[in-house]
Amino acid sequence: MRKLFALFCMASLSACAGSGAQQQIVPTSGSQEATQSVQRLAGLAAVNWNVQVGASHDSYAEQDLDYYPNSITVDAGDTIAYNVASGVGGDAHTVTFVPPGQKIPSPGDPSDVIPAGGTTVDGTKYVNSGILVGGQTFTLHFTKAGVYRILCLFHEPAMESRVVVQKAGTPYPHTAAYYLHAGEVDEWQDLDAAASSVALFPFESGGTTLAAGISPGLSHAPPTQSTVLRFLTTRALGELPAEGGLTVKAGTVLTWVNESSNEPHTITFALAGQHTVPNIAPDPAVNVVPPPGITTYDGTRIVNSGTILGGGKFMLKFTKPGSYFYGCLYHSNSRMVGTITVTP
Repeated sequence: MRKLFALFCMASLSACAGSGAQQQIVPTSGSQEATQSVQRLAGLAAVNWNVQVGASHDSYAEQDLDYYPNSITVDAGDTIAYNVASGVGGDAHTVTFVPPGQKIPSPGDPSDVIPAGGTTVDGTKYVNSGILVGGQTFTLHFTKAGVYRILCLFHEPAMESRVVVQKAGTPYPHTAAYYLHAGEVDEWQDLDAAASSVALFPFESGGTTLAAGISPGLSHAPPTQSTVLRFLTTRALGELPAEGGLTVKAGTVLTWVNESSNEPHTITFALAGQHTVPNIAPDPAVNVVPPPGITTYDGTRIVNSGTILGGGKFMLKFTKPGSYFYGCLYHSNSRMVGTITVTP
């Protein structure tokens, strides 16, 4: 998933250009390019570059799963600050270097997504930021010339970037402004791809089958750099609470299908009268996860599908009139929620 989203604003883009309080070196005058030249000539501290991690748009519905820029060339001794975009509704990511030949850890194991290896990348050891959310920054120090693959454990193989480290003192091929522009172009292409994927909704509009997330090419395509974090009932993104909402008669069976190639989801119903997603694990105790087949729901107990990967589905029969809130345990912070109204 090399490409994702975050709510886009010029302030955040300026930060990614290489200026702002998150820098280790703060220019006092002139452009960053001029400051970098002065630092190089004066033999001062290494230059700090900035890369944006993820992006989102349309109330966090469309998400980019990539690093912006996706490729950058720096010198040995330089640092790169990875700034996670999108705020509270952005997807979670990691900034991770896995040495060649070493198996990429599984994000399904909590012990594999904790910080590890410090912040120095020289090609010899595993380095992981741990889970990062919107507004956080993780800085890597590159000390040895080489080519390094930086990836997100949650969204690889699509979400990965290339860092070329030159010998110290080598002239830079591009400026910070160049990387800012390249990242902007790539980011908006990915957001457009996510928005366009909604038109691929493969079911009857307003019918009894919903899409639990959707991405370019749907679930059978290779993982892409963008996705949509919504429960969809039609080929359009609507205003909340219309997204993920339906009115059905008691006895109706609804089916949710994960139509994304790059994100897991859950369908998790709260108790009747509650309007927040239950505070439970995506794959909790067996007495909470329903067995295969059609599960019934009347609002008297929490019902959770457990993790549904691309192409997976969950079926639920509604037996009692009422208004029932549900959401995705992974992405409710991104407003991936809905309400099912059941009539007699």
